[in-house]
Amino acid sequence: MKGFLARFTKAGRSQQVSDDDRFGTGLWRHNRDRFLRAVDRYYTTALALHEARNSGDIPQPGPASAVEDPNPADDGNGGAASAQEEGNGASTDPIDVIVDGTHRLNALVPVVDDITAGLHAAHPVTGQIVPGPVRRAVGDAPELLTKASSKVAEAVLAASMARAEAPAGKPNDSSARATERFISDAADLLERARAELARLERS
Repeated sequence: MKGFLARFTKAGRSQQVSDDDRFGTGLWRHNRDRFLRAVDRYYTTALALHEARNSGDIPQPGPASAVEDPNPADDGNGGAASAQEEGNGASTDPIDVIVDGTHRLNALVPVVDDITAGLHAAHPVTGQIVPGPVRRAVGDAPELLTKASSKVAEAVLAASMARAEAPAGKPNDSSARATERFISDAADLLERARAELARLERS
């Protein structure tokens, strides 16, 4: 047991050193860790929803739950467009939508890693304040990273609301749509940060 704990501790220290080398210990590391913590909270909430549904703690949606308007306006194709949308593979179950958000967030983690590692390599910052010369070099990237983390945190709140409402059988479609929107906003903000850094590098 002692040998196992020693190896475990050594592995943990090696990972810490690796992260310190790649992301530093200042603001860029803080930005990265904050984003990852929000992603972890989202994953935990989505997993709890998924497990509650599988265990029967959450009522299963009825076959008519995905139909919001019993008399939709004719689209000129006899409803063919609606039927096509329903058959395009997109899930209409709010819990599935929330769980799918974990995959979208997982895809954003390497993006945050690349941005923050690049910032640390080019402009190391040891504290939580961006010095003036670095500010001119990195533009709005720090604020965009912070906003992206905030959007993921908002997605967590929306998923948490769905988790609170689901056992009572309350509709949680709006919460699921909110998670989609907030995750999309986070992705857009990260893309803006990456584009901003690329522009500044070219100038």
